[in-house]
Amino acid sequence: MTRWIKQGVLALLAVAVMGGVIEARAQEFDRLQKMVEPVKGKKKYRIAYASADMNAAFWLGMTYGLIDEAKHADIEVVRVLSAGGYGNVAQQIGQLESLGALNLDAVIIAGAAYDGFDKPVERLVEKGTKVIAMGAPISSAKVSLGIIQNESGLGATLAKWICDRDAEGTIVTLPGPPGSEWNRMRFEGFKAEAAKSCPKAKLVGNTYAGNIGIEDGQTQASDLLVKNPQAKYMYVVAGIMAVGAAQAGRRLNHPAKVVTGTLAHNTAALVKEGRIEMVVSEPSILFGRAATQYTVRLLNGDPTPNLIPGILPYPVFLVPNQVLTKEKLEKYDLTWYDLPPEGWKPPQLQ
Repeated sequence: MTRWIKQGVLALLAVAVMGGVIEARAQEFDRLQKMVEPVKGKKKYRIAYASADMNAAFWLGMTYGLIDEAKHADIEVVRVLSAGGYGNVAQQIGQLESLGALNLDAVIIAGAAYDGFDKPVERLVEKGTKVIAMGAPISSAKVSLGIIQNESGLGATLAKWICDRDAEGTIVTLPGPPGSEWNRMRFEGFKAEAAKSCPKAKLVGNTYAGNIGIEDGQTQASDLLVKNPQAKYMYVVAGIMAVGAAQAGRRLNHPAKVVTGTLAHNTAALVKEGRIEMVVSEPSILFGRAATQYTVRLLNGDPTPNLIPGILPYPVFLVPNQVLTKEKLEKYDLTWYDLPPEGWKPPQLQ
């Protein structure tokens, strides 16, 4: 519990779960969800975005929100880079080094891992470039601020959902890849809530493995479901991995339902089918918009409201989440905050 959320802060976030994970309600479109008042750049700032990946709706959604909000803020996104997946730290470090030659005002980064970026971030900062973390945070204390979500609270929400429905059952868990901090904290929150709300439940799996792709979900879920035919629920950490796990359950005609975070393009269909019973929205477009707006405020010297200290080595803004079920998805527009336009790719991607 010491590498990201410090002792005490984790407990505070778990208690405050309903402050960050809320019930889905009828929507009125507000591109920033009243998170922060939009501002424009005092000059044409030049920024870049270095992402851990670009091969899933969540990553593309953050990129879409970042780029679209840059148009509203009248700043320039000079370059977009992808490390090609979690764990590709050397690749992402090389990309950050290349960005140092572009005379940028700011770099926004979604880390391919939590640790390992101190030196490249320090070199960017020494050149006068602000560094902002988004989505998948990094450990460098030289980062100015982060745009993240309450990962522990999100995990607790998923556990409470299962515990309320199967307090003594077997729960299959797929916690995601090793080395990244967001999914570690999400699973820690899940386990802590399960221990409190359904202590007689048995968690199986519990192993950080692979990546977070559809094949990872299919392979890992198939193995665990065959070994645990009695399981009624699967905790799958996020996104397209959950889609793969749900498809594995369908192929095996297994009764286990998936609970997860993050919407992929085919999540809604699996929710309607009943294979995914509940998903917590991780509004990726909103992440990108918030990151752009807070970056502009930082560069302008404007106030940066609602930042929380003590969670990471730098202050963070927590993006709100929403609980979505089959009934609630009928009233929820996925294109507003969660999913980029079908087929969209960032034109600045190199």
